[in-house]
Amino acid sequence: MKSTRSHIKLKELIYLSILIALGIVLNLIEPPISPIPGSKLGLANIVILLALLFFGESEAIVVALLRAILSAFFKGMLHPIPLFTSVGGSIMAAIAMILVYDLYRKHFSIVGISIIGGIVNNLTQFFIVLYITKNSALWYYLPILLFLGGISGWAIGLITKILYNKTKAVVKNGS
Repeated sequence: MKSTRSHIKLKELIYLSILIALGIVLNLIEPPISPIPGSKLGLANIVILLALLFFGESEAIVVALLRAILSAFFKGMLHPIPLFTSVGGSIMAAIAMILVYDLYRKHFSIVGISIIGGIVNNLTQFFIVLYITKNSALWYYLPILLFLGGISGWAIGLITKILYNKTKAVVKNGS
């Protein structure tokens, strides 16, 4: 019995490690989607949502945290602004998606949950930059960031839904 439990934990650890590695690679190769500073589709957020759907809340937080920190490390971006915005946005998006998933799963699809995550990610990053820079002109940028977060969340949600539906039998059954 104990070896079966250990085997299941090892499989979960392997899948989570693959998700983190995939998130790092997606973050490293993803180009900006527009000339607006900081605007990216956020492909790495796919792994956070997949971790939540397949493994649960704490695993999604761990994937979000490790993906953000390790991506920053590999990019050489350990300056406080990019590091704090990346980690903060990732963690807060994961928390928001967890809350929506847990409380309103019947009312929100994977795409809807992802839209909330995209908006919360951008909102968190906005407030971190605002706090650090104390630049009140950034308030004009907020509506654009919220719109882009929603659009990005929609696209990421669609991709995640497809990936989840194609891989759930493999991950859940281990075959």
